[in-house]
Amino acid sequence: MAVAAALCLVMAGCEDGQPSSQVQLDRGPYEDGVYLVYAPEYDADGWQEYGAITVSDGYIAQVEYDARNEVGEKKSQDTAYRDRMAAGNAMNGLPAVYPEKAYRDLIASFQQAQYDVEEVDTVVGATLSSERFRTVMAALLDFVQEGVPGEKTLPLYQDGVYEVQMPEGEDAWRDFIQLTIEQGEVSSIVFDSRDAEGNLKSADAEYKKSMIAGNVANGLPETYPEEYARQLVENFQAAGSVEQMDGVAGATVSSRNFKKLLGRALENAKKGQPTADVAPVFEDGTYRAQMPQDDQGWTEFVVLTIQDNAIAQITFDAEDENGAYKSKDDAYKAQMQQSGAGTDPSQFYPQIIQEFIQKQYLPDEMETVAGATQSSQNFKKLVTAALEQALYGAEETAQLEE
Repeated sequence: MAVAAALCLVMAGCEDGQPSSQVQLDRGPYEDGVYLVYAPEYDADGWQEYGAITVSDGYIAQVEYDARNEVGEKKSQDTAYRDRMAAGNAMNGLPAVYPEKAYRDLIASFQQAQYDVEEVDTVVGATLSSERFRTVMAALLDFVQEGVPGEKTLPLYQDGVYEVQMPEGEDAWRDFIQLTIEQGEVSSIVFDSRDAEGNLKSADAEYKKSMIAGNVANGLPETYPEEYARQLVENFQAAGSVEQMDGVAGATVSSRNFKKLLGRALENAKKGQPTADVAPVFEDGTYRAQMPQDDQGWTEFVVLTIQDNAIAQITFDAEDENGAYKSKDDAYKAQMQQSGAGTDPSQFYPQIIQEFIQKQYLPDEMETVAGATQSSQNFKKLVTAALEQALYGAEETAQLEE
């Protein structure tokens, strides 16, 4: 029963979630005290959001929502954070909202909705905080109903079954994970693959036979879908995290897919979003690939920035041992002009990037840029390597060979 409904029943009347002026009772239905619920962890900026409900004379007398850092400072009082958030939202065409205003608006919406968290409006420019507010307040209302004032920290994961599958590719099989959370803990992980008809790879005897034979021929362990899935789950359980877990020899691609899928499923479990999901092709981040240093001391490299599953920025250049860029080296430019090359790095590096963009980010479709044959070929190798890193969020530099 919602808090507002309970109040109305006990008081035999209410208006806007508040006691009716015509009905007076000595006490409400709840135990007096302060009920405090913290979000399960600090965010990337070092803040942990929390909510508090104060009950007085058996009724909800006060609602608070804010975030604190490790030294107890409140986000709503951090003027530097306020200015950065307001400016960032303004740059993205969003209202210049900031923590103090967002929290105040959320509380007002919560009270107007008579403490029904499902009816709390999302604050534009503070979507994540709005989601956390609803989660924390739902837990707080349960806490108040229990009637034992105090404080709690929410579990990291919300109960449910979370399924994530790989994006559709050329392979007939699509890896997927089913993650079950019970009482805030991982209770089971199922990792397998399905074909278009829904058949499971783990049940395909011919696939098992061919995989074992292929691994033996390449000197790899005789693993197969059912076995490597079991090992991967055990490796995760032993390591306690996706980042620290080991893969399985003989199942390199499946090991990477397992980590990608499980990482996303765990993130969904934090948000309580059990709807079947498809993993993004690329993971957000910055990815670098570089060639060996050439005879003149230059190292060509590509850096890709992935944002929202798309390439947001591309850098292609060469640098010397001091980090100076070839495209900005006037001496190198003069040398190329004297040789009659007709172009130089400040021109052909951007042209190569533009060719990549025009060919819809497909390296194999790119044409060689005149006067930069070797760099054009190197770019194809480098950008391919960087994209492969982005598939699994591997941000270590990919070092290519000639």
